[in-house]
Amino acid sequence: MPKAFSENEKETIRAQMREKGRKLFEQQGLRKTSVDELTEAVGISKGAFYLFYESKEELFMEILEGFEQEIQTAILKFAIHPNAEARRNVREMLKSFLLKWDAYPLLKNFNKTDFDYLVRKIPAERALQHARSDEEFSAQLIKKIKREGIAVKASPRTIGNLIKSLFFLSLHRDDLGQPAYEESMNILIDLVAGYIVGA
Repeated sequence: MPKAFSENEKETIRAQMREKGRKLFEQQGLRKTSVDELTEAVGISKGAFYLFYESKEELFMEILEGFEQEIQTAILKFAIHPNAEARRNVREMLKSFLLKWDAYPLLKNFNKTDFDYLVRKIPAERALQHARSDEEFSAQLIKKIKREGIAVKASPRTIGNLIKSLFFLSLHRDDLGQPAYEESMNILIDLVAGYIVGA
């Protein structure tokens, strides 16, 4: 039976799990990384791992959501150009978000197969919680855009779904090839920005 950890030890181990886990997931991918490798990297037993996470997929989600919160915070602080047209401002905001997302090493080799695997492995309530978080971000994004004096013509749900569709395109980067992916993403970002502001 795994030993009991103090609160301080729990915080330290959880931070190490996120750091070491991120590196292993980046190098090997989600499916090829085992719980044994994760526990060995941190220096805890396999039994102790399950005191912190129900599965490696839950750890992956926690790492991914931590990064997602970082980019969401960055996009909500994005500086609007006061003299630029509304569509351009929203387009540049979305592009900055997606460039950061695309550059994240954890997602470099994360494709549609990995996404489907992750969705199958995490509990339905966990997926629902993530969806609610996405909707909250969409609502905050709309508030930010409106505060900047830009009229928004789409609902929070629609905007959230459109942003998700841009993410889903990134899962097909390998299918499209990098040049076609970048071209398609730029066109879609512009179309989504136009739809949001009703241009």
